[in-house]
Amino acid sequence: MSWHWKELLPVDRYTVRTADYLNDLDQKVVTLLYQPLIGTMAYGLYLTLWSELERDEYWSKEQTHRHLMLMMGVTLENIYQERKKLEAIGLLRTYKRKDQETTSYLYELQPPMSPQQFFENDVLSVYIYNRLGKSQYLALRDRFMVDVVDKNEYVETTYSFDEVYTSLHHSEIVSNHQSEMGEALSMSEKQELLYKRGEDELSFAKSSFDFELMKNDLSSYIVPENVLTEEVKQTILRLAFVYRIEPLQMSRILQQALIHDDEVDIGELRKRAQEWYKLEHGNEPPTLAMQTQPVKHRTMVKKEAQTEEEKVVALYETTSPLTLLESRSDGAKVPLADVKIIENLLIDYQLLPGVVNVLLDYVLMRNNMKLSKSLIEKIAGHWARKKVKTVVEAMKLAKEEYNQSEERKKQIEQGKHLGRPPANGRRKNTRRDTLPKWLLNEQANLEQNQNVAAKKETTKSFDEEKREFERLMEERKLRMQRKGED
Repeated sequence: MSWHWKELLPVDRYTVRTADYLNDLDQKVVTLLYQPLIGTMAYGLYLTLWSELERDEYWSKEQTHRHLMLMMGVTLENIYQERKKLEAIGLLRTYKRKDQETTSYLYELQPPMSPQQFFENDVLSVYIYNRLGKSQYLALRDRFMVDVVDKNEYVETTYSFDEVYTSLHHSEIVSNHQSEMGEALSMSEKQELLYKRGEDELSFAKSSFDFELMKNDLSSYIVPENVLTEEVKQTILRLAFVYRIEPLQMSRILQQALIHDDEVDIGELRKRAQEWYKLEHGNEPPTLAMQTQPVKHRTMVKKEAQTEEEKVVALYETTSPLTLLESRSDGAKVPLADVKIIENLLIDYQLLPGVVNVLLDYVLMRNNMKLSKSLIEKIAGHWARKKVKTVVEAMKLAKEEYNQSEERKKQIEQGKHLGRPPANGRRKNTRRDTLPKWLLNEQANLEQNQNVAAKKETTKSFDEEKREFERLMEERKLRMQRKGED
């Protein structure tokens, strides 16, 4: 269930502002580099907000969100969800002001990164590599490449400022000019000049990485705490997110990137992290399929599992899809094709990680431990349309799907036997031991119902044969009587 209405209403007003002048290159970067990551709807929201800025203006007129819904032809829930994508990837900052009667939002459009920043970014470069693949990634990067010019072959003849311009003589600056100049150079506290965004890039919650544990491990190597500057911490957060590096392992990597024990070489830190990942996971690029079910969509938060089914729910909610697949393979490496399936479920079908876990387990157990892409996409499309958000909802739908599948198989088998059940009165199920327990219960109930139906069918068939036999005997008796009379 979506709770967007607690945060946003159609009557809420909004104004669009830009943090910097947006140009044609920015639009090309958003279209070619950001759109594959955020999707067409979030991309459309960004362009729609951008279009509300008048030419050479940096503020828009105030509008209601109902206007935005009509412009884009989508629901308010869609706008709210896509807005969060823009915020998370650094293209939008949202500010809220609540008065007694109205609620107003300020949407501040952020310019996209430059192509150089984007492709050197530890997170987005890997993300888009996984989305597009190697060949398309290289082709896209080439569009933003320029040839390097060897300037050593040239002699620079550029004039400096003081070679062209001369300073005013002191006598030319009279008192009233000085006061006018001072007034002109000063700025109101209510205004600010446009600025070009720097390297602030993506924001990560520091709570997602245990810095204290890493610091405690570093202290044993007498590494000064001032080494962990804000830039170093942000780099650690990004590297830990992309390469799945735990705090203790990050401590070792950080020590290898130290310069004279009092400074961290950021480039060396990235290099060491990549080398560690390659040793641990081979040449396969890192994936974003390590997310777990969001807390607000969990049912087992601060609740101890009592039943077997609750334990399964807790497992699905706290395990990432990639980890689940690894466990189903006894720790073996997950094939890249299966990793792509997970990413498609998370990104294209927008299923939550816990829901993806249920879907993966269901298909694995029903398909002899193989991931059938066509079957997965068929079920994923159904679940996406049903807006499944919780593990419990997904398990319920999986049980319904299982029952329907078994019923179809039963009908097909009955057709082969001309309406008669098999000799033993029930279908043989060779996959029973491989099914998860939460589906075994469903199968037990289903088989019980099938046995009852089979017994009824057998009884019915026997009674019909008995009546037919009695009818034939009666006819034979009548023929014998007629023959005797003759």
